[in-house]
Parts: sequence; C-alpha cells; structure tokens
Amino acid sequence: MYDLLILTLLSSRTMSGYKLALILGSSVMPRRKISNGIIYPLLTKLEQKGYIESRCGDSRNAKVYEITKAGKQYLQQLMQEPVTQDGNRDNIYCFKFRSFGYLNNQQRLAILQEYQVAIEQDLAVYDDILPHFVDLSQRFPEQSEYYQWVIRTVSLQQQLSQTKLTWVQDNLNQLSQKEK
Repeated sequence: MYDLLILTLLSSRTMSGYKLALILGSSVMPRRKISNGIIYPLLTKLEQKGYIESRCGDSRNAKVYEITKAGKQYLQQLMQEPVTQDGNRDNIYCFKFRSFGYLNNQQRLAILQEYQVAIEQDLAVYDDILPHFVDLSQRFPEQSEYYQWVIRTVSLQQQLSQTKLTWVQDNLNQLSQKEK
C-alpha cells in the first residue's frame, strides 16, 4: 500500500521524507502519524529498486525524493493491480483516485467499476444482517438497547455505502460523457 501512496505523492512533486510522512499520515487517516521507522525504510527500498532518487534539497541538507521513469512505470503497474478487500481498501482506492490524472479514461472507468462492485458487496452484507439484528432486538427485549445501537451502526454503514455509490456513479457518468 505504501509504495502506491509514496509514488502517487512523488509523481506530483519532489518532497522530503518528513513531508511525505506528514501527508501520508493525514491522507491515510486524519491525525495519524507515520513514523520515521516506517517511512525511511520504504524510501530506501524504493530508491534501491530505482523507483525514486534522492538528493540534497535545501540549506539544512534535508534529502528530497523524486520519482524516476521506472517509478512512474511501477506506479502504472500498481494502479492496475486489484485492491485487496481488507481494512486498507478505501485508503488504497482514494490514492488510486488521486492518481487518475496519470491514467486514461478506460483505466479510470475500470478502477471505479471495481470499487463500485466492492461497495455494492458491502451494502448487500449490511442489508442482509440488518433484519437479523432487528429480529434479535425483538426476541431479547432485555438487550434492546444494545441491539438498537448495533442497528444504528449498521444503518450508518448502509448510508456511507450509499454515499460512496452515488459518488462512484457521478464519476462514472462524467467519464462516460468524455468517452462520447
């Protein structure tokens, strides 16, 4: 995941490791700090593979990193890889969406359609489990308050999924218009 994130950021401009860590932290999850123990080994690995280069950037001798031609090709490859359906899924898709400026419309459409399928699957799960919790709240009135909060939480997830689907559909429509 971090390779995609770092290369995406560096494809727009050169940055120091410190700046990358700040942006990555706020991009992955607001107010999340990416430690030096994570960012610098990743930068070293990407540099050793030839995907990025470093140089002295300013008067404080801070290193700045920039993406190489090989890095841009690797970024293209990462953009085409399917996204694993785990806890990082939405973060990875958001970074792919941010990199849409480097893709053609067909690639954008494919990623958006893949995301749409994933969200529709999530929504189907929420739709399936909600009646179960409604039933449990009625069968076990002594635990009604607990189940009401479970129901509210599932309802929140349904609404978030609907919002994501609306966003995806709007973007699919815009891209489809460009295809015509």
